[in-house]
Amino acid sequence: MISATVAICTHNRSHVIGRAVEGALREVRSSGAELLVVDNASTDATQETLAGMQAPDMRVVREPELGLSAARNRALAEARGAVVAFLDDDAVPRAGWLAALLAAYERTDVACAGGRILLHFAAPPPAWLTPPLYPALSGYDAGDGARRLRDRPGDEYPYGANISFRVASARALGGFSTRLGPRGRHDLVHDETDLCYRIDHAGGEIHYVPDAIVDHWVLPERLSPAWFLVRHRLRGESAAAFELKNRGLRRAVGRVRWYYGRHLATGRYVPREPVDAHRLVRECRRREAVGYLVGLARGLPRLGKMRAGT
Repeated sequence: MISATVAICTHNRSHVIGRAVEGALREVRSSGAELLVVDNASTDATQETLAGMQAPDMRVVREPELGLSAARNRALAEARGAVVAFLDDDAVPRAGWLAALLAAYERTDVACAGGRILLHFAAPPPAWLTPPLYPALSGYDAGDGARRLRDRPGDEYPYGANISFRVASARALGGFSTRLGPRGRHDLVHDETDLCYRIDHAGGEIHYVPDAIVDHWVLPERLSPAWFLVRHRLRGESAAAFELKNRGLRRAVGRVRWYYGRHLATGRYVPREPVDAHRLVRECRRREAVGYLVGLARGLPRLGKMRAGT
């Protein structure tokens, strides 16, 4: 089996990191891999928590530059395995997760593989939380069949809570763009999507592995309509940055016409109890569309640098 590093990047999550570390250690020990935890400029008790969990097959490094992309790039630089499998600090892998991911790399043309992310709620979720909102919580399930994913309608690249890369391929393409992804409280996304896009267009294969499953623990503070509205606005900003960077101004603006325009035309909804689940989904999509326009406006002055850099 190909060698692997499981990487958990964390920032100020001392209260949840323990579950992810314990689950990851079970997986690395069953596959002869290593666990690398990247403490991304945490200011809480993360260092002390990790120090109390140290094990021979676990390393902890500190990345002072704030931002998930910076932390993931540090993991790419530090990884000793030929494959690095990323796990969120609030996700717990199921038995066989790592072995299922690594099996995909028996084909030498596979550069990225990811699997299902199933949402785990400590208590029954509110009635207004319906499946269309699950992706905002990193829920990802592309079905029961393993297959190659490509940049085409109907396919969606794996999500960062459960994704792996051939280290040499990711390094060769410059790793993760620090222009994208979460940075402190500014919770942008599309950092792994950007790297997947570059891998795909460079000829590397991206595979969906349905048997590689993680449970993503949903934090209680996320279970409010207000959180989802902000999350979707930031998803829109992130999507605009991704489009400008990878496809250019014409394609980025065109997306307003063929996708976001219809959501912009919907009426505004201010959620109040009892929350209307259908109208909340429509409002989230409208907020994402507004965020996309904001992202376009912010990105235009930096378009040249975005197109030129990683």
